[in-house]
Amino acid sequence: MDVPRIVRTQISTSELGPPKELLEGVNGGQVGLLEVIKALGEYLTSPEDDVRLKGLTFLSNLLKVITPSKVNRQATATLTNFYLSKLDDFDSLPPALQGLTILSKLPTFDDSAAVDVYKGIVENVNMKSYVQATRHLVYVLFDSLLATHRSALKEMGTAFVNSYTKMVDGEKDPRNLMLLFSIDRVILLEFDVKDHIEDFFDITFCYFPISFRPPPNDPYGITAEDLKLALRKCMAASPYFAKMALPLFLEKFSTSTGQSMKDLMLSIAACIPVYGAEAVRERGSELWEGIKTEVFYSSDTSIEAAALSAFESLIRTLYPTEKEPATGLAQDIIKECLAILNEPEKSQAMAATKILAAMLRASVSAGIFAFSQVFPQLFKQFNTPPLPSHRAPLLSTISSLLIAAQSVYTPESVRRQSQERSLEPFRGGILDVLREGLRTEGLKGPAIKGSEACVQIAGFWGREEVEDVVRGMNDILINDNDPETRAEAVSALTTISTFHPTVIEAITLPLMFHSLPDTAPPASDFTGRDKYRSILGSLTELCAQPALFQTLVIRVTTKLDLLASSSPAQDADDNMGEKLDGRECTVVYAWDLLNSLVKVIEQKTKAKHIDLSRYFDQLIPRIWTLVISAAGPRTGGDQPLFRDRRLLALVGRIGEQMIYELSSERQSKWLEAVYNAFEKGVWAEVVHAKAQVRLSGSSLRNGASSSEQDLIALYSTAIQGLKNDVRLPFDQLAAFLSSKVHWTIRVARDQWQVKYALDLICAFVNKREAELRDSLEDVLTNIWNVEVQDTSKDLEVRKRALLVYLHIVKALALLRAPLAYTALDRVIEILNLSNLDPDYVGYAASGFGILASGKGKSHLTAKLLHAQKLWNHVLAKLIAGDKEASGKDRLVYLVAFASLLPLVPASLCLSDLSTILPLILRSLSLSDPKQRTNAITTLTSILETASDSKEVDKAIHAKAVDMVQSLLKSALIEADVPSSPKVRIAALAALSLFPDVIRFEALHTQKSTVIKQLGRALDDPLRSVRKEAVECRAKWYRYGNAT
Repeated sequence: MDVPRIVRTQISTSELGPPKELLEGVNGGQVGLLEVIKALGEYLTSPEDDVRLKGLTFLSNLLKVITPSKVNRQATATLTNFYLSKLDDFDSLPPALQGLTILSKLPTFDDSAAVDVYKGIVENVNMKSYVQATRHLVYVLFDSLLATHRSALKEMGTAFVNSYTKMVDGEKDPRNLMLLFSIDRVILLEFDVKDHIEDFFDITFCYFPISFRPPPNDPYGITAEDLKLALRKCMAASPYFAKMALPLFLEKFSTSTGQSMKDLMLSIAACIPVYGAEAVRERGSELWEGIKTEVFYSSDTSIEAAALSAFESLIRTLYPTEKEPATGLAQDIIKECLAILNEPEKSQAMAATKILAAMLRASVSAGIFAFSQVFPQLFKQFNTPPLPSHRAPLLSTISSLLIAAQSVYTPESVRRQSQERSLEPFRGGILDVLREGLRTEGLKGPAIKGSEACVQIAGFWGREEVEDVVRGMNDILINDNDPETRAEAVSALTTISTFHPTVIEAITLPLMFHSLPDTAPPASDFTGRDKYRSILGSLTELCAQPALFQTLVIRVTTKLDLLASSSPAQDADDNMGEKLDGRECTVVYAWDLLNSLVKVIEQKTKAKHIDLSRYFDQLIPRIWTLVISAAGPRTGGDQPLFRDRRLLALVGRIGEQMIYELSSERQSKWLEAVYNAFEKGVWAEVVHAKAQVRLSGSSLRNGASSSEQDLIALYSTAIQGLKNDVRLPFDQLAAFLSSKVHWTIRVARDQWQVKYALDLICAFVNKREAELRDSLEDVLTNIWNVEVQDTSKDLEVRKRALLVYLHIVKALALLRAPLAYTALDRVIEILNLSNLDPDYVGYAASGFGILASGKGKSHLTAKLLHAQKLWNHVLAKLIAGDKEASGKDRLVYLVAFASLLPLVPASLCLSDLSTILPLILRSLSLSDPKQRTNAITTLTSILETASDSKEVDKAIHAKAVDMVQSLLKSALIEADVPSSPKVRIAALAALSLFPDVIRFEALHTQKSTVIKQLGRALDDPLRSVRKEAVECRAKWYRYGNAT
């Protein structure tokens, strides 16, 4: 290898990184490091500064990337001396420092070399003469020497510390300070700095408090908080700082405000424990005075929190152990707080409470003494208040102290109430005031919070005390009309149920279920309906706990049985209108009961509770019995309650979720029973009470009644809840699929039944694609050729066939199966036939919304990037078709585009915004409100996630006026323009973004028009729309105004 030629080429072309062949030669041993250095000789010693700099940089870059073992001890010493000789060369200093830093990390670099390098830097480098980047290299070298040769630098003693403080004095660049603060901390912790503490104080505390504000778009990302934390660690690194730091802190109390005051408080909190009790005790009262001011008078909650942290640190330092008597400052603070609490209605009382709570958190001795003084006074004031209005703030104070105690005596903490017994002397008094609060208006909120805290303190209350407060909360749930108070009670009872589930099960649940009516309140009884809904809402929160869910299942299913077996309440006149009202009320009550089950199951699923499957046999057969028995033939004219499709839909939803929680083995057994019921008419294995079922065959058979066919909802949701590896009770998967396709197209009576049949087909294909792969293409081809393309068929049949086709495509597209895209091409191709079959082609275009729905909350299987792949496949073809079409024929491509928009994330739109944005703007003129909503939602996402890209910024500003004008049309109710609340709310929300995203000069001509038109939106008949319009107009009023 011609090393001199390689070196000469690199230097002459200013390519100062070693080429790959040279690097491999050195690492492989074919080229010696000495050989490279010889080749660099003329450049390293060149009298020309530029050439010499290139040579040094090339050498340092080579050392950075070669294998460390290729640099032996002799080479290390030679290179070190060579680099040291360059320290007084102003231009050569940066590469020399880089080279020394690399060498300092090698195992062949010894302690004596580290000392020589350090001394060389100190003697030859005048830091103030160099720019930030060069100074940074010096600090990086210091950091490396400290990390690898700390002991050698320690042996230098005073010489090292003195020279170091002089070298770094006066540094101002934040990048360098971040590194220096970390170095300072190591020296303060590891070195003997007692005799030099003033020097270190000067080079660290001179930066306190930091008021750095990073420049816009700072590439280094250093924040003021980063600098403050780094400096704070330095300030808290040595107890020797105490003598100088504490007076400085006291001085800063009078001059600091805002973030500087917060920094001061947090620094005090960090430093005081290190400085020690002896040093702090002398200044304790002065520190308390400064801290107290921020706790009592600060309007900034973050500063108040920082001050409380500083106070805790002060108390923890002065009273570190239980044996340390709470005398002196602690007594003075407690007396001061007690005096303030004599006027509990004043704002300072809450601050005094926080101080006492912080005292408990900080110190065992001080906390116990504080509680021993404050609780007797509070109980006396509460029981005999000068004014009745004092009781509420007094109980709030008691509850706050109990919450503080609960935060201290947690299972994770080493502190235990049973050991400290800070609350034990006041156990009876605490229970008395809380019981009084739970039954007194105006006191219930703090009483609930205090009771909840006491229950969570391990070993403090026994079962009797817990039962007492639970009864009080039960009364609130049943009889209190304030929704906020009831919500607090539910939250507290939910917490209690995790500690004492048997108490809730024995006392709360029976009372609540007893308060639920056995029959639905009549239509005129609004109070009764609100009451049972409130109780159900409370049960929904409570019964998500594993220990209570079974009770909910039993009681709710019992209520549902009663509703199913009883006829609706009727008045004496017994006319048809009242019958309908009574039935509707019963349906609503049953729906609310079922919905409470849905909510609890969803909560448990989200919380990943493993107990759901245990209740499957207890719940699903019972609620299935209700709807299956209702579907059978009945004598007389009465319609069974559970024929109502709203109830049937909820039962199906519960079934899907519960089936999904079963193991694959249990799913297989259940599926076999479901298959036998729906395909063979054997219902006994899927119901709880066989005698109630009057069906004589399959509900999917030809000639089945409408109510029997409605049971497709159960079949569909059962299939949707299956896992992919479930063993099927049949072998002919293609035949099963074909039968469901036929039923959907030819047998289903209406769109409700079709919807569930389509979901069944989609789920089955999605979960069994691998087994169906060989037959799916034939199935799709048959549907397309026989049912979709045959224009002689009834239009409804063709529409259903297209829906089936698209749902199969969706199932495959979620799996990124190639067949999905070839099958979808057929749908895209028929869009060019809109002039021949406009109704059907328009329906096909809107059908792309099926693909846009994606997986959603279903249990379908979806592969990563399925949406992107489908979008990329379809978009190009829609754009091409749109360009080829003309006139009204282009409309179907726009409808298809708008229907597909929910599929695509905003980030994908931004990547091709110049193509997509014009289509979105055109979509805003479509007549269908749903498609306009899709376009507006996508546009909103684009505006919310607009990147820093200049192209994106230019595109959205260029079209800003068009966007605003189009959105205004959708935000208002116009004659002959279909609208919906959803599209109006979406348009107004999108318009609200423009003042935040679009520069004023781009839209200043539109401001008055927008404000005027939004005035019309304020008269919208819907309150939700009016609310959005108010917020939108307020933003546009402020748009462009000086702030």
